[in-house]
Amino acid sequence: MKVHYIAGVAYDSNVYLLEDEDPIIVDTGTGMYADTALEEVSRFVPLKKVGRIVLTHCHLDHMGGAVAFQKATGARIMLHEAEADPLRGGDTTLSLADMFGSKLSKLDIEPLKAGQKLSTGSAEFEVVHLPGHSPGSIALLDRTGRSAVVGDTVFCDGGVGRWDLPGGDLADLRSSIKRLGELELRNMYPGHGSYADGDAQRHLRLSAEYIAEAY
Repeated sequence: MKVHYIAGVAYDSNVYLLEDEDPIIVDTGTGMYADTALEEVSRFVPLKKVGRIVLTHCHLDHMGGAVAFQKATGARIMLHEAEADPLRGGDTTLSLADMFGSKLSKLDIEPLKAGQKLSTGSAEFEVVHLPGHSPGSIALLDRTGRSAVVGDTVFCDGGVGRWDLPGGDLADLRSSIKRLGELELRNMYPGHGSYADGDAQRHLRLSAEYIAEAY
């Protein structure tokens, strides 16, 4: 199994391709650069081979491209159960579509539960619920490979996700970052910016120190 990093452009989140027998795309950006991201994905796997699109949370910069990605791949869209219903209904507040000045298409979403396992063939990813940045934020954790795609809960070099957005909560974010630190990760793939290859613990320690001092 290989993790391919497709860096976000402007406000877009990063897009990750978990390349394997049954590949998964994680996050889709705002949709403004969907064609570019999909072209990059197609360099590694045929688009129609992708059966699942997992969204780490419901914010527009991560899920705005979901419709375009689904149209190109035919894949199911998956999101934590805490945010599935609002997005099915075209929510524009929790999704931050209002903040981005964007309309939101209603999505056919398959809800994910904490602890649920998603196999790609040679690897198994566990859904880890990490509220704080949003109510349904998740990480996809490969325990064997000590790797996780962590969304906007933490970033490299001590960054943390915002907790002042609709549904955010500082206490929850502190707990989620602590939980990530206890997983002894080697590799960490955040929703924006660079990723950590082999030194995830250093970045997580910096994030934990920052959030401990926040307000």
